[in-house]
Amino acid sequence: MNYKKYIDIFILNYLLLATYCIIFITLKIEITDKQLFSTVDSVTYWLTGHEFYHLSLKGYSEIRPFLYPLIIVIIHNIFGSYGLWIMQFLFWIVSINLVFLSIKKITNSKILAFAGGIIIASNITYIVLTFHALTETTTIFLISVLICFISFNFTKVNTLNFFHRCLLILVLLAVVKPLFYLPLLFMLCIILPVFYFKKYIKKPKKIGWLILVITPIVFQIAIVKIKYNTFSFSKISSNTFRWYFLAQGMQQNENISWETARARTMVFSTSEELSYIFKNKALYFDLYTHDMKENIKAVPCFMLFPKKIPHPEVANYMIIVNGIYYYTHIVFGVLILICLYLIYRKRDTNRLVLIVFPVALTYYIFITIPISLWEGDRLVLPSLPLWVFLYSLVINYIVKELRIQNGRVT
Repeated sequence: MNYKKYIDIFILNYLLLATYCIIFITLKIEITDKQLFSTVDSVTYWLTGHEFYHLSLKGYSEIRPFLYPLIIVIIHNIFGSYGLWIMQFLFWIVSINLVFLSIKKITNSKILAFAGGIIIASNITYIVLTFHALTETTTIFLISVLICFISFNFTKVNTLNFFHRCLLILVLLAVVKPLFYLPLLFMLCIILPVFYFKKYIKKPKKIGWLILVITPIVFQIAIVKIKYNTFSFSKISSNTFRWYFLAQGMQQNENISWETARARTMVFSTSEELSYIFKNKALYFDLYTHDMKENIKAVPCFMLFPKKIPHPEVANYMIIVNGIYYYTHIVFGVLILICLYLIYRKRDTNRLVLIVFPVALTYYIFITIPISLWEGDRLVLPSLPLWVFLYSLVINYIVKELRIQNGRVT
């Protein structure tokens, strides 16, 4: 085996392990059920996992899709709390490796690849969430798998195999975190008929693979229908919108208590929600932009665990880092537009796919996070591997274009 060929991987993982151990020791984290299930959301995932085996049992399965709750219950029953933590630790370290390999593959730059890996590894909130039974580590793992698959197969974008595998990863993301249900519907309702419909006509047997890929989605909808007699995927998005964003505006607009505002919003119909927001559109626009900024620059609330006392040095570090992220996003918003223009002008379809998919998912996450409050930087965390990969590609592409232009000038 040629170890020199993989020296960069060895160095990366050495740095990752060292970073993880330093944070583990600094925060004095203990791997226990009390730690893993110390948040309200983690308890609901645990309870939903047990509901899976009892169709007559109602609880949180109307808002929590089945896959992540089922995974944590199975892993915990077999391996205990340490098994659940090890699973999430492996998701953490594999995710960073996948993004590293993706950046290296596309840019052919070890510097950009190491920079990307270090940026993700230096996000302490991401590390801390591996000690909580929450969906973020699994979500980031699946996103990293998607990034890596597209990076190594983007020249096959016109094939049904490429489409099915991307769709499968999005399906798994949706049944872990409902946030990704809308991108999945976009793939099925827009991308499929526009770009792949004729391919199914030529190869009708491939429809069987399509049906197999979307089975988890059908299964989730069936669970909700059987249990609650409601035809829906998950109510978490609509509930969150009402409980937080709509109630936040109502509280300020009518000068009432938070509890009163939430109680009123829960009886609103969809049309009443839209009507109320439209009547107070200036207020809600201000709240929306404010909440987006605050959720990107959020306080790392998970730095308070496990002992319910703040770790000021770590928390302050993440506050600074999240602030840097915010201004970085503003700068790269302009650079992305330049990059997209240059690629479109050259009609480089494959390169356009590489840029558009992380742009779409990154900004989709940014656009949706204002509907929730008080979750710290956990809300925006799934975008981390996406924008790290995206910004690496943008830097690489613009630098190459500048070199070409300079070459022409000289």
